[in-house]
Parts: sequence; structure tokens; C-alpha cells
Amino acid sequence: MEANAKEEYPSESKWSDTDLASHDSSKITIGIPAYNEEGNIGALLRGLLAQASSKIAEIIVSDDGSSDGTSSEVLQVVRGEETKHQIKVRLIEARQRSGKAGAVDKILKLARGHIIVLIDADTQIEKDCLEKIVAPFFKDQRLGVVSGNILPLRSENESRLFSTMSFFQRELNDQLCQRLVNENLAPKVNGAFFAFRKEVVSHIPSNVVSDDEYISWCAQRHGYTVTYVSGAKVYAKDPVTVKDYVSKRRRVLGGHFLIKNFARYDVPTTRIRLLLPETGRLIAKHWRKVPYLFVMIFLECLCRPLAFSDARREKVSPRYRVESAKTVAGNK
Repeated sequence: MEANAKEEYPSESKWSDTDLASHDSSKITIGIPAYNEEGNIGALLRGLLAQASSKIAEIIVSDDGSSDGTSSEVLQVVRGEETKHQIKVRLIEARQRSGKAGAVDKILKLARGHIIVLIDADTQIEKDCLEKIVAPFFKDQRLGVVSGNILPLRSENESRLFSTMSFFQRELNDQLCQRLVNENLAPKVNGAFFAFRKEVVSHIPSNVVSDDEYISWCAQRHGYTVTYVSGAKVYAKDPVTVKDYVSKRRRVLGGHFLIKNFARYDVPTTRIRLLLPETGRLIAKHWRKVPYLFVMIFLECLCRPLAFSDARREKVSPRYRVESAKTVAGNK
């Protein structure tokens, strides 16, 4: 599939009886989209296998045309760990990079579990995060998507400014998600770690940038609810330069505005009326660090019109990578 090929967002997700019978209603598939994650993905796989339970049917790694040793590292872990845990690890290798949506779509098509947990290859996981993110599905059959909580992964040489902004950005997201869930509204879905029922979406178009919010939209359109579990935690590295920070925020917001343009769905983080009171709470709570908050707000105000323009011109690339947010080692 060409990375830049345009596809229309489908009007509805249709599953035949054969499709629904092809996956196990009591099992879970863990999907890991990966691109050039040598040095990261091995630790993640070992951590996931350590949390393995009888409900996990498989782990699927979708290598999106990596040019490093990502696939070799996966195979090395499989040889050393798989026989201990009785879980099948499947590797998909693409010849060309298509972007995260393409990698996730491959996982979706091959998954045999009824619930799919997606986790980015460069995250570090908290104990029991898998159990916590899938538990709500077994209590509520109308629950379609569960978002996990992404916390900042710190590095020793990270500047205080970006370390603090990263903390604030993640805390703001946590506040917003918890508020929306308390009001029985769909929260922002954190793409680095979330889970969904396989039947809520049958295909992800290659031009989708925010696969997480696209899946959330599909679930809501078909009558499923979306929730957030603050205790289901993983850690992710954030950008450590102004250029990369702006680039990432611009791309994330651009993806959200694209969803709004094509699907008429307002992602929570695009709703200023929701963000303003939560930002006020954050300022009141961390008033001693107001200068850092003002820098974060200034950069956000800079990124939003740029992202809006990108979305209007359909110039938000589905292929993206921020090198300063891709360190092999990190500290929680």
C-alpha cells in the first residue's frame, strides 16, 4: 500500500459472521507497531511476556519497514523467552514504511483475539498495566475502547524546561480524561497504550494520522462507550528540543483536526472550552512553576493554528518520527 495513497473514511464498519467467528471472544491480542526500535522493543517484549496470562492469545509485532535491527531483536527475544510463557509472538515485516496506521491495520487483520491492546514499541510498562487495561471489557459488554495513562519517561540529560513541560502535558491529559469519564463522555484516547474490541473497526485507512481517535470515533458511532483507566500506566519519552516539541504537537493536533474535518468528530483536546478550566486547575496547583506553564501554553498557541492549516491542506503526514523522543534507555 502506498503511504501517501488517499482513502475515504468508511461510512460504517461491517463484519460478516465469518469475520466475527474468526477470532476468540475470550482472548487478547497485543499489537506493537514498530519502526526502527532496536534497543527498545526487546525490553518491551520481555516486560509484556512477564505479565502474560492465559487470556493472551498472541503478541503481534508489525515492523513498518525498519532499517535497523528491530526484527532481529524480536526474533532474539522469541528464541529466548517464548517457550517459557507459551505465548505465540508473530512478526510482520513490511518492505516499505507506510506509517503507524498501516502497521496497526496489519495487526487488526491478523489478530485472533477479541480484544486488541496496542502499545508503542518505545514505551516502558508499569506492573499489571495489561490486566488493568483489559479488565473493564469483561465487566461491560458495551465498552468499545479503553485508554491507558501515559507518563513521562525522564532521561538524565533532559533539560528542566522540557522535563517540566512533559510532566504538565501528561498531567493535563490525565485531568481532562478523568473529568470526561466522570461526566460520562468519551475521553482522549492515548495512542501509545490503549485497547479496543476487534469488532468496532474492520479497517484503518492509510491516510489516518490519529489511529487512536479514529478507532474511538468508530466505536462511538456503533454505540460503544469509551473510557480511561488512570491506573493502567506506561512511560514514554517526550521531545527535548523546541523544534521537536513543536513538530510533535503540530502533528498530533493536525491529526485531531483531520478527524474533525473528515468525520465531524471533535477530539477532546481540540475543545478549548474543555481545556481552559483544566489548564486553570493546573496553574493553581503548580503556581510556583508558572513560567514553565506559560512556555507550554505559548507553544500550544503557536502549534494550533499551524496544525489547523496543515489539516485544511491535508498536509499531515502519516509517517512521523521525533528522534529526541527515541532514547534506548530511560528512567521512570
